[in-house]
Amino acid sequence: MSEFRVLLVADGGTRRLARAIEGRGLTVEVVSERTAVFDALDEAVSCVVVHDTPDSRFVSEVRDKTGDVPVFFLTGESSGSDVETAPQVGVIVTEEPETKRGVGALAARIERVSEFSQWADETDAQESLYRTIVEQSHDAIFIAQGDGYRFWNQRFTELTGLDDAELADADLLDVLHPEDRTRIAEIYEQRRQGKGAPENYDVRVVDDEGRIHACSANAQSIEYRGEYGVLVTLRDVTDHHKTEARFQALVEYVRDIITVIGSDGTIRYESPAVERVLGYDPEELIGQGVVDKVHPDDTDEVSEIIAESLRTGNDTKEPIRYRFKHADGSWRWLESVASNKTDTSVNGFVVTTRDIDNQRRREQRLERYETIIESIQQGAYVVDEDGILQYVNDIALSRTGLSSETLVGEHFSVAREAGIVDDEQYDTLSESFDAVINGESPIERFEITLTLPNGEYAVDFAISPITDADGTVTGAVGISTDITARKRYEKRLNALHASTRELTSATSREAVAEAVCDAAREVLDYEISGVMLYEAETDELVPAAFTDAATELFGEIPPLPRGTGLSWEVFESGELRYYEDVDANPQRYDPDTNIAEELLVPIPDHGVLFVGALDEGRLADQRIPLSKVLAANARAALDRVEREQLLRQRERELARQNEQLESFASVVSHDLQNPLSVATGYLELAQEDYDGEELDRVGNALDRIEDIVQDVLALARNGQTVDEVERLPLCRVANDAWAIAAADVPDATLEFEDDIMLRAHEGRLRQLLENLLVNALRHGGEDVTVRVGALDDREGFYVADDGPGIPAEDRPRVFEAGYTTNPNGTGFGLNIVQSVVNAHGWNVCLAESKDGGGARFEIATQTRR
Repeated sequence: MSEFRVLLVADGGTRRLARAIEGRGLTVEVVSERTAVFDALDEAVSCVVVHDTPDSRFVSEVRDKTGDVPVFFLTGESSGSDVETAPQVGVIVTEEPETKRGVGALAARIERVSEFSQWADETDAQESLYRTIVEQSHDAIFIAQGDGYRFWNQRFTELTGLDDAELADADLLDVLHPEDRTRIAEIYEQRRQGKGAPENYDVRVVDDEGRIHACSANAQSIEYRGEYGVLVTLRDVTDHHKTEARFQALVEYVRDIITVIGSDGTIRYESPAVERVLGYDPEELIGQGVVDKVHPDDTDEVSEIIAESLRTGNDTKEPIRYRFKHADGSWRWLESVASNKTDTSVNGFVVTTRDIDNQRRREQRLERYETIIESIQQGAYVVDEDGILQYVNDIALSRTGLSSETLVGEHFSVAREAGIVDDEQYDTLSESFDAVINGESPIERFEITLTLPNGEYAVDFAISPITDADGTVTGAVGISTDITARKRYEKRLNALHASTRELTSATSREAVAEAVCDAAREVLDYEISGVMLYEAETDELVPAAFTDAATELFGEIPPLPRGTGLSWEVFESGELRYYEDVDANPQRYDPDTNIAEELLVPIPDHGVLFVGALDEGRLADQRIPLSKVLAANARAALDRVEREQLLRQRERELARQNEQLESFASVVSHDLQNPLSVATGYLELAQEDYDGEELDRVGNALDRIEDIVQDVLALARNGQTVDEVERLPLCRVANDAWAIAAADVPDATLEFEDDIMLRAHEGRLRQLLENLLVNALRHGGEDVTVRVGALDDREGFYVADDGPGIPAEDRPRVFEAGYTTNPNGTGFGLNIVQSVVNAHGWNVCLAESKDGGGARFEIATQTRR
């Protein structure tokens, strides 16, 4: 028997267990109860076995007397005692075996623990190995000697699935994976020979059911019971490997890039995602600086953030956004977060990076859209399908005077509740919104008046649908355009055009100036205004009309000689001028007045419209274009007045001329006709008594005088205006004229191409045609052909012949009174044609005939206005 004893507290199964222990070569001393243990304790006791529940106090008392003696508590079932829940080293709590095999296994376990405890004590270590490794260790522990196991703990039996008896008979390599046995045998032999075998290595253990356990082994050479042995600790890392494999799979297959950065700022690891996202092989980036491929514009920011993290050891506070160079040379937007893992096995910073290029582009587009929306100077509203406001831009907020918090998240009916729109306008708004949301209308547009803190605003409002990818309406966007200024402009423009009635009824320059001044004050709200008109005789701008406010401010305004004041500058340049700092202008008219601004609008050819203001910023608005309209209307009115005055003057001159013509016609018809008749009578008497050539010449002279008298009478009468006209067929009147003109020329021919109706005085139209036909007969010969027809390109008619025509050098003078190329002509024929044409308001011109170069007279009958 062994010199070491096992104390066994008596129990019903004590004898069977005692025999089994003694069978293992140990001495057993049985005591009746726990208290008797203390009397039997001495240095030879190697183990205490108690059939009872664990008791930490009992363990402490045993160790106080003998040191670290292993204590077995044999319980009927698993105990929840304080010893088990807070186990002490060397305390073994196990169920009491019920079978012979179980008793034998327990005896073998007690033997191993006793031997190991005795060996640990004999090593005289600073702290007992037993205290740190044996039964309560989570690692499997065994001592190998030769080809077998000399000691093992309970965790090793659980790992292999073999009981103590099976392990005692097992070969050292039997529990290892077949593929690992040769390698482990070589390591074991190298260690035994002292050749520097590795202390740590991986090995696979196969349990009794064939399950493979991946283990991490630590081996140390020891002397055990006087012989060479190896103390091996096995840690089952199967679950760890599975977890590691799962994490590795996550790292390898996750869409984000996982990067490990060393403390020197270089890349130590890149996950496979870097190839998919950026086109690089992971190994290609290892060893490069983390900012080597960052965009130059982003390098400083990224470097500063990384340096701060490396310096403080903290994680990045916010995601970093930057551009990174793709393998194809393009730039991609990335977003990264870094976690400090320098105090772990990673020993670096773990950076998670995701590709946000598309997102960034969308964000940039969104930023551009938002910038556009905020810059369009139009109110913008976004509502969902329930009418809840989701967004209101700054322009809309500034107009309403309400905050974003007041509007966003509320139904658009908040506009009515805030008094911005009345009930009628809200109904229009609500109906339009419903039409868009329900798909009844692609856009609704209407005008409403908003009551805002700064006054009432006229707004053009448009509502359009917002749709998703399927075309479903999910909301609406409203755009409001302030048309207050436009409405005010239109109202003033209409009023300005209405004021033109006064201008059109004005009959003098002064009356026009008064009407312009009234419109400037009443329509354009220009209280200080006036009109200066140009007087050509004195070469001055003369005050024609000023408002009461202007008269009160300036007093009596004298005429302005050329070059005096700003008004002359505008009149001569013909360009509108707005002077916003009159005090600083040396050309101002009256430096003693407190005029701050002036607006001078030219009335071309006639004068200047003056407008003044005592305060700054009062004139530079949308009224300036209207002032141009007013000046243009004034010019038209002054032009009309000038024309009417000239026309009245011309009418007076014509009246005097008519009186003179009537007097001349009276002289011709009375004073000349009687002497001519007397001379003709005496010529006839003389011819009765004397027949000679001389009397024939006298007769011809008298006939010549008669023709001249008739032409002069016709010219005098035809020079007057036409009072009565009627619709006349051209061909009939031309035939009547031909019958008179061609009575003595039977071989001449008159032809008509077409007939037209003319509004004319029949007698004067026949006289016009007679003179044209006589002219053709006189110059074209007895067989001349004359054609009459309508003009192709305008209203009117022509008279053309196939005679020799009129020489080019004579054409400019053919309508002059007294001009003729025929020695028998009076020179009044074509002049009479011109006078008849003028009396009707027509035009006549001489052209070359299309029939062989003869003369062609074209009369355009479009009445002049």
